[in-house]
Amino acid sequence: MVAGNVKWVRLGDYIEQCDERNTAGNNYPVIGINRDKTFMPTVANLDGVDIAKYKVITKGMFVFSGMQTGRDICIRIGLYGDEQPALISPAYTTFIINDEKEILPEYFFMYFNRAESDRYGWFISDSSVRANLDWSRFLDIEIPLPSPAEQQKVVNAWKAFREIKEQNEAKAAPLMQVCQSYIQKAKKNNADRYRIGNAIKVVDAINKEGYPYDVLGLNNNKVFMPTIASMDTMNTNKYKVIRKGQFAFSGMQTGRDKCIRIALYDKDAPALISPAYTTFVLDENEPILPEYFMMIFKNPEMDRLGWFYSDSSVRANLDWDRFIDIEIPLLPIELQQAIVNIYKCANEAKQIAEEANRLSCEICPALLQHVIHS
Repeated sequence: MVAGNVKWVRLGDYIEQCDERNTAGNNYPVIGINRDKTFMPTVANLDGVDIAKYKVITKGMFVFSGMQTGRDICIRIGLYGDEQPALISPAYTTFIINDEKEILPEYFFMYFNRAESDRYGWFISDSSVRANLDWSRFLDIEIPLPSPAEQQKVVNAWKAFREIKEQNEAKAAPLMQVCQSYIQKAKKNNADRYRIGNAIKVVDAINKEGYPYDVLGLNNNKVFMPTIASMDTMNTNKYKVIRKGQFAFSGMQTGRDKCIRIALYDKDAPALISPAYTTFVLDENEPILPEYFMMIFKNPEMDRLGWFYSDSSVRANLDWDRFIDIEIPLLPIELQQAIVNIYKCANEAKQIAEEANRLSCEICPALLQHVIHS
């Protein structure tokens, strides 16, 4: 079928299934594919598993899973881009594009990396409890096929965003590691221990005036996010106001989640958070910087300590009194500042990577639509 200058083709005519098994028993990393169509280390327990039955994937190959497409409203599909081969569950289907002069692999992946494609997969998935998208139905999907030159324009934009993302992620990771290594070294060298309660001042400010600030929550990654609670009937006059330089803390379910929920608010505009949170600042006369304090609590060791300190109730909370009794290594203020400066550079690189990823998710589908319909 042809619409304008773009023809629509059955994708099964352009892909070729491949099924290379790890019969040689190579110790390649075992990976899976998640809902955002990226690869990740497998979460399956591989003890006693015969990896000779696993499939080998190499750069340029696709991985497809139609399982639960209807339930998740997601076609799990990924384009493998690493130089090192990897292993993937035999439950996945692996394939390649059979004519890359006609259709670019990256264009193919971009087309299925859109919410519209996921919704279509949901629409044509079967009506079973698992709501799978069968391979035969996947092959019958029709996709728009612009000229290779038009495909390349969109792919170039996608690659540019991805390169920015990957470069900045590569910069951020070692810088973050440097920060944590200084802190770990301080612990090993028996640096002075500092009780955090000595610096903490609770500043719970209630939104009595009813200001319409954004309502935020606090997730397991220790960052603020827009609340997921329905605010239709909520009286935000009872919510707490948080301002730049203040911390939010929640000891709820610390033991269950093995995570101390704590975050440093760094935006200029105030925001609202649940009255269940505690807000506090650090006394500026005490020898500890807020950013250094936050870095300490981004260390997984602190989460494990919080789990150890949490109570034994069903909710497994970390009580405030126990939280403020936690001791942390105290470094000279100059060294704290140096570590914080490194952390800021790392965080800036991380934010650039996140912004590149966000723009890629917004701009590339729009470019794709333009190419398809122009």
